[in-house]
Amino acid sequence: MLIARITNTVLVFCAMALLSADWRAASAVEVIVPFALAPRTPLPPPVGLTKPVDMHLCLAADVSESVTKQEYSLQKLGHASAIADPHVLDVIQNGLHGRITVLYVEWADQNQQFLGADWHMIEDEASANRFAEAIKQSPPPPWIGWNVRNTSTSEVVRYCLDQFERASANSGRRVIDISSDGTNNVGRRIDGVRDFAVSQGVVINALAIIDSLHPFTNGAHTRPDGGLVQYFKTNVVGGLGSFVHTASGYS
Repeated sequence: MLIARITNTVLVFCAMALLSADWRAASAVEVIVPFALAPRTPLPPPVGLTKPVDMHLCLAADVSESVTKQEYSLQKLGHASAIADPHVLDVIQNGLHGRITVLYVEWADQNQQFLGADWHMIEDEASANRFAEAIKQSPPPPWIGWNVRNTSTSEVVRYCLDQFERASANSGRRVIDISSDGTNNVGRRIDGVRDFAVSQGVVINALAIIDSLHPFTNGAHTRPDGGLVQYFKTNVVGGLGSFVHTASGYS
């Protein structure tokens, strides 16, 4: 039952990302950016993904300290099940090209981003199932058992920007879907990195996971002033058609 509920929530989240704006007409938004992001050494480009696609989609799952082992498993299985759902696949196949590329990354602090499933092209049931299986079979991040795993939303946005640069397929739309139960508490300011990403034409959406099973004692990280949804609306999401979706915990 828990897996079914989180799967349904992530399913809606993925479908909303695909439907949130016309991906054939996406354009950059003019934003004054206070800094330029330092380049990183990217991974080699994926092989064989050269067809034009409607979207590059980066699924970014928070596995920081506030996420328990149970929540980690539910979030991972939820993403895997949602991307292979027939309703999501139907939306993908009704795009201009009828296919997207997608990857799955798990993240915590500014030095903790783990590529669980590299770029896959989704265009039919078989390819969707292959990507779902890649998520399910991916090992946990090497730092998952550490006692201190802060939350750097800004750095996972930077990481996804790097991954877009190495995506070999051609697409005019780039989207980052972030699922998280807390605020950015380490690394660069998230609003500045968000503004930079939006200036490059990237759309950032957020799934705000409310009342997680393991909130910090003082509640400031998972329950900020004004609420987590408002925090994401103000600081994290941006770009054409961006949105915040909510999940009432992982259950």
